[in-house]
Amino acid sequence: MNEPASNKEVCLRVATPDDITVLAKHHRMMFEEIWEIKGIPTDPSGLASLEKEYAKKLTNEFKSGTCSSWVVQIGDQIVSSGAISIVVYVPVPHDLSPRIAFLHSIYTEKEYRHQHYARDITQEAANYCRSQGIKRLYLFASDAGRPLYENIGFEPVPNMMMLHQ
Repeated sequence: MNEPASNKEVCLRVATPDDITVLAKHHRMMFEEIWEIKGIPTDPSGLASLEKEYAKKLTNEFKSGTCSSWVVQIGDQIVSSGAISIVVYVPVPHDLSPRIAFLHSIYTEKEYRHQHYARDITQEAANYCRSQGIKRLYLFASDAGRPLYENIGFEPVPNMMMLHQ
């Protein structure tokens, strides 16, 4: 019988390449939930491909040092995760550095929500960026995640647009 989570140590730590399988699973589960809430049908084979491609992305970016990820682990189970990818963009008047970060794939398994794990991961990512001199941290927020990010200090960027091709 499994020991109750309340009796196990909760650990926020940097993810390693050994965690990529779980990170990719969380990435897929995040989209499954978002689409379910929006009533968008899911395609199991498409989601399996998404999970596989995300694992490849993490493998490549972990090796190059352009991705950092964090997990919350209870006992031997990863229950929450998130990552940043660092990219070269353009200097702007308020930030002459071309390095920016995108926060992505923040996910907490349903039975472990409301424990502040996503907030803790997001704060850790922001602290990491600050320590690396990265001043711009962007994210695409789901409706469910928006209040969390606003509470931390993220603000909507009204002048941003995207073209899906």
